[in-house]
Amino acid sequence: MVVAGVAVAILGPYSLYLLGPHAPKVSTQETKSGPPGIDLDVSELDTLPDSLRDGAMLLLTTEMAEPPDSIANLPVASGENVLRPVSEAVEETQPILYWSAAFGEPPYSVSITSLSDSAGRGQVIARAQGIQNTSWMVLTPLRRGGEYTWQVTVTGASEQASFRVLDDGQAMLWRAMLAAHRDSHLVIGLVAQQLGMLAIAEREYTALTKAYPDSNTAALLLNNVSELRDR
Repeated sequence: MVVAGVAVAILGPYSLYLLGPHAPKVSTQETKSGPPGIDLDVSELDTLPDSLRDGAMLLLTTEMAEPPDSIANLPVASGENVLRPVSEAVEETQPILYWSAAFGEPPYSVSITSLSDSAGRGQVIARAQGIQNTSWMVLTPLRRGGEYTWQVTVTGASEQASFRVLDDGQAMLWRAMLAAHRDSHLVIGLVAQQLGMLAIAEREYTALTKAYPDSNTAALLLNNVSELRDR
């Protein structure tokens, strides 16, 4: 199942989105009504580009979501101590990498490598040693649309995970969505998930379930994206 082919012809819907009118932000009315089987008000989705709206409606009703094509082939994490980004997309070209303190006592070493090309070669982009915290910001700006592996090492052990940086069109679309729908956990979560930004989607769905604890739709969204992050 293809949940989101957002990168395909994205500038056309994006341009139309910028030119068209937008519905007022919905913050207190999201539970009033929705299509059959959906117990949230999803009328704000009608203001989205067609590809995003269709993908959002699919996410609202599917019992088992699959990762969007853009991150579907990213390698899974090699352990449980790398926290984020893990097999997901990020908007920042200099993302912050997070790992668990349970991995071991500092200092830590971190490296980031471009995913291997067809010849099996990957290029080391940046590395750091002697890190005392459980996070590190990539110092070298990464290429938009690029896929990367990052590795954290402590005495006697190492773990790694992978991620993708949004391409230019996706990043532009994401910023437009934030500007227009910042107050809607539902819309921002659905857009983030389609773009492969699973951590952001999980955060938004968590807020949605807290706001609407009796919503089965909100619970389904959170459960599905949490399973994607745990895969």
